[in-house]
Amino acid sequence: MNQDRRSVITALGLALPFGSPARASGPAGPAPWLSLRSFEDAVRDAFHGGAIGCRRIAVGHSAAVEAGLQGCTNDRLFAGFPAGRLRIVGGGSQPGPIVSGVRLYVTTVDVRVTTGPTAGRPLDFASLPPAPILVADYPSGRSECPSTAPPSVKTYPAKSQV
Repeated sequence: MNQDRRSVITALGLALPFGSPARASGPAGPAPWLSLRSFEDAVRDAFHGGAIGCRRIAVGHSAAVEAGLQGCTNDRLFAGFPAGRLRIVGGGSQPGPIVSGVRLYVTTVDVRVTTGPTAGRPLDFASLPPAPILVADYPSGRSECPSTAPPSVKTYPAKSQV
């Protein structure tokens, strides 16, 4: 009798699917695309319209960013700001936004616009690498992969996390 009960339970366990049907299905939409955004474009957008204060901006990973850029100022005209007007006041790493169920962890720097030239270690801000970003879908009317970076930068489909 016990053997019969065990074999019935085993048969039911093998016949029923594991997990709920909602979890078993794939992602809701297409996988996002990985694109690169230049630091200059990000600074220009962050301080659009003459905004002042401190803004957190994503950058690509590099040895200079890892070593620390706190206290660096732009050494030449950059994103419409004269030399010495942009200052990096901090940095770190944080989770980025979730796009189609995928999240990137990004390296960030805190940039402040100053009212006048400030003393600091000069740095060519154009040498900072572009930040990886996720793009949800194609812009209308385009058949190639979207990019906010220059045309020479390639974009790649990101692997979705299931």
